Order: sequence, then C-alpha cells, then structure tokens
Amino acid sequence: MNVSKSVRFASLVAAASTLSSCGLIGLRQHVETLETMGGITMEVTPHPTAAHPTYALAWRMENGSRKDSAGFQRVREDGIAALNLRMDSAYRVGAFTDENGNGAYDAGEPLGYLKYARPVSLTNPSAEPQILKISLHREHGLPPGTVIHVPKENKELGGQMNLAIGEVASLDDSRFAPDVGGSGLWRPLHFLSENRLGLYMTEPYSPNRIPVVFVYGIGGSPQDWRYFIGNFDRSKYQLWFFHYPSGMRLARVSSALALSLRTLKHRYGFPQCYVVAHSMGGLVSRAAISKAIADEGVNFIPKFVSISTPWGGHKAAESGIRYLKKPVPSWLDVKPGSDFLHSLYATPLPAGTTHDLIYGSIDKSSMFMSGEHDGVVTVESETDLRVKRSTSSFTHLRREHVEILNQKECLDLVEKMLGK
Repeated sequence: MNVSKSVRFASLVAAASTLSSCGLIGLRQHVETLETMGGITMEVTPHPTAAHPTYALAWRMENGSRKDSAGFQRVREDGIAALNLRMDSAYRVGAFTDENGNGAYDAGEPLGYLKYARPVSLTNPSAEPQILKISLHREHGLPPGTVIHVPKENKELGGQMNLAIGEVASLDDSRFAPDVGGSGLWRPLHFLSENRLGLYMTEPYSPNRIPVVFVYGIGGSPQDWRYFIGNFDRSKYQLWFFHYPSGMRLARVSSALALSLRTLKHRYGFPQCYVVAHSMGGLVSRAAISKAIADEGVNFIPKFVSISTPWGGHKAAESGIRYLKKPVPSWLDVKPGSDFLHSLYATPLPAGTTHDLIYGSIDKSSMFMSGEHDGVVTVESETDLRVKRSTSSFTHLRREHVEILNQKECLDLVEKMLGK
C-alpha cells in the first residue's frame, strides 16, 4: 500500500477503511510478526578491508553444539552489521574474516563473538537499542587445521537487517522513492529487511561545514526534502537525511536516530549538528535530540527547526486504533494524549538547544478536521501550548502540509533560523 504525499495523517482512517479484508489481515499479521522480532546491531573491529571479506551472523546452541544460524552477512567497511531475530531465543553473535575464501572459519583467522545476546524488541517503546562491540583476534587456542563451518541457515529465526550510518547516497536512489515511504508505514518489518534504515550523507563528510539532518514524517520519504537539499546553502552546511520506517514505534526510531548521530559524532568528531524535521518527523527528532545529548553528556545539537508537526497528536490515529485490532504501531504514539507525547513533554529540550517552530494553514474545509488546518494537521495541534511556550521563534506560513517543503519562503526561513 502506498500513501501519496498529499495524504499522510488525515487519510489514515480512510485508507484503513478501504483496505480489502485480505489487506487488513495482512496488516494484522505483519504487526503480529513484528511484535515477535527484535534487533541486534554489532560493530566489528578492526573494520573490514577490501582484501578479505568479514562475515557476521547469529547462531543458537543446543546441547553444546551449534544448531542453526540466521543473518549471515558481509560486514560493511564501517564495521556495522545488524540482524532481525525472533525474541524467543538467546543467541551467540560473532564475526570472522574469511582470509582463504572458503566460507568457513579456519583456526588462525580473525574471530570474535559474544556467548549471549538477546534481541531488543522492535515494538516495545521502552526497549533501548545498542551497538554490541565485537573485537576480532587470531588466537583462540584452536589446533591448527581446525575448521568451523557456518551452521545451516534457519530463516524462521530471522535474518539480516539493513542498516546505514554515514553512507553517501543520492536522493534519486530507488530506495528513497515515495512509494517506499508508504511501505515503511504499512509494512515496517519489510522495510527493515528490504530497505536500509539509517542516517545518510548527500556527499562525503566535510570537517569545515556543519551537518544539517533532515527528518521526514509519516508515510514520507527522503525525496520530500528534494527542494531543500537541492537549494540549501552548501557553503556553510553539509546535508544529511534520516531514512526510517514511519510505521515503527516512535521511541524505537528516535533511539535509532540518536544512536546514529552519536556514532557519526564519534567517527568524525564534529562539534555540532542541526536538525530540521517535517510533520511527525518533528516528534521523532525532539525525542532523538534529548536522548542523544543525554547519552553523549554534551550538547552537540544546538539548533532544531520543526515544520508542520502535530505536537498535540492527530485524532485520525486515535480513530484508526479503535478501528483496527492491530493498528500501525506509530499510530499508538501519534494519538492525542499518548504515552509517547506525555514523555516527550515531560523531558524538556536540553539547555542550549533552541527550537524554532514553523506551522502552516490553508483556507479550505476538510471532512477529516474542524477548525483551522494545513490540509493534514490542525493548527491547534501544530501550535500545542506544551511546545509553543518553549520555542525560540514561532512562524506561520499560509501553506499546505507538504507544499510548504517546496517553497523558497520556507527554505529561506529555515536558513535564517539556523544562521542566527
């Protein structure tokens, strides 16, 4: 199922109600499967080189023997590997460098593993993702000639999760197409295995320019930011974007964003970066900023700009929850009065971080909303007092929810806010 750029929040209930019975069953089954899965992310050091491939995997033990495996994958140059695994098992996770190219570990080849690892739930909003450290060593006390074959893959356990942290990519890449955003909303688990969640760069890292991270909203894609990225001042800024399945629980994706920001800060040592977010991306970003700064112990995100964000939630999400037995997980967080929203406002932005808020509205009636709105989100929600009171600036544009991202007046305003 695809969600066009002009739809987003306001059509969630309508979209759900027009699904076929098979479609509703498919959504329910997808969410039920998602609830059984967890993620494991590892960083392998030293990082792989082009000379020999390094592989990572997870496996189960039974009666002291390796029973089966999941997620066998080649580790990327940044050392990151990630897995989606069933949560009803404990695993050993590890990696080895296959120097002789036989697809197995031979004594003397670099190897590292952890004896016990539990996947982190993909749907529990309180679950904290982390990166497990795997260090490769040559000496493990194994006799010369020892060969350890990779256990047979059991796809019922799960598989590879595609993750990108700092990959240089073009917006024209098919993985960022608008229909992929719809897939990430309605089928977030498929997104994690078939697409690649992460924080991307539009060009190689530059130490002389400030990173600006763009975060899209529900059902969106990185291409929502095409006008901004194509016209932004690159003499001062380098442009990054966060790509994520918007159907996931917001605490989980905000934690992934926070972890990605900290990982790139450690990798490159930049002193600061800015975040610009649209629609539901504002909710994701505010939570991520607070977590990243708290975990890092230093404020490296001093500026945050949100555009057309439903700070008070959206009633369509609340209606969708009532309508469906297994709703899209992110709806649980976007409904007015959700635990996520209460937690968001119970945690003020860190001292030293400014929040500039831009909101829109149009002169047009809506069958979904009463009162002033931007075609998708009500002005009441966009200007929720809990966030309005803490903003550094508060600006209204007479623009529709997605149209606002394609306007020079909005771009100029954001650059002015970041340049203050």
